[in-house]
Amino acid sequence: MDFDINWLIGLHIPSNLLPASLVWSCNILFILTVLVAAQRAPWKKIASQQESQHVFLGAIVLLLTIWGIKAGISPGLGFHHLGATLFTLMFGWELAIIGLLVTLASSLFLLDIPDWASLGINGLMSITIPVITSYGILKLSHRWLPDNFFIYIFICAFFGAGIAIAASRFAAIALLFTIDAYPSAKLVEESLQYIPLFMFPEAFVTGMLITIFVVYKPTWVFTFDDDRYLKGK
Repeated sequence: MDFDINWLIGLHIPSNLLPASLVWSCNILFILTVLVAAQRAPWKKIASQQESQHVFLGAIVLLLTIWGIKAGISPGLGFHHLGATLFTLMFGWELAIIGLLVTLASSLFLLDIPDWASLGINGLMSITIPVITSYGILKLSHRWLPDNFFIYIFICAFFGAGIAIAASRFAAIALLFTIDAYPSAKLVEESLQYIPLFMFPEAFVTGMLITIFVVYKPTWVFTFDDDRYLKGK
């Protein structure tokens, strides 16, 4: 694992690895996802709460720095903390997609030659898939599990973050395998076998931060409801 000026090399799937038709299909799909998220996002809530604005912007800046802590060598096979579950639980899936988009666009901008054509594929793999996975786990917990503080922390935050990063990496590996971007042995050696190893730190960091926030700053976590998880328990 490293942290240096070259951290972006393995972070993104470069567009030149993919067929042109797939690149633009992913761009269109991701743009549509962002438009839906922007239309549904609780902008009034953010606009009316200055503290929430600061937290949202601060989280974006912090996540861009954390994305610099990565492991991996080959382009598109690097691991890094996603922060998707954390953003989803703190701000809802809509603002999570917007916030992570800003982080992704900033990281692309920092490249010597920004690969803007890869925005769609990386947006789908590193943002849409883990955010929707995290939101799906949250909704499933509401439907099938008791409304309990520990359920929220361990299932939605801890377990959800681990599953989200696994879903993101499995999707990326499956895509790279399907288009024959790398030999299967290389995909296993540099990425697939490390998925369990990277699930735990993503889960631990997310679970720890969400626990701290809901205890000391519950207004920072939009999806945490005192009436649902605490009152009458």
